Amino acid sequence: RAMAGVFLRVGKDLGFRSAYFNLVFATNTASVALWEAVGFERVAVLEKAARIEGEEELVTAYGYRFDLDTLPDDYLVGDRRIGDGGPSRAS
Repeated sequence: RAMAGVFLRVGKDLGFRSAYFNLVFATNTASVALWEAVGFERVAVLEKAARIEGEEELVTAYGYRFDLDTLPDDYLVGDRRIGDGGPSRAS
């Protein structure tokens, strides 16, 4: 979850307006839960997208998008503001 937060913060700081993950497999329930908990929106469903080892049928994949314009400028990851070198707590 912390890595997802850093990804969002750095993406916005670099000037990106959107983030997109194009192949989140439906069978990877932890990944699906993570991206949805962080605020990514499921914008694509690819039925029978891939053959995954250990799965009998072709697996569905999802595409997830995050609108970085909605990320607050003072968004913190954990208790640190990215780039300032020190702790900063939101009040």
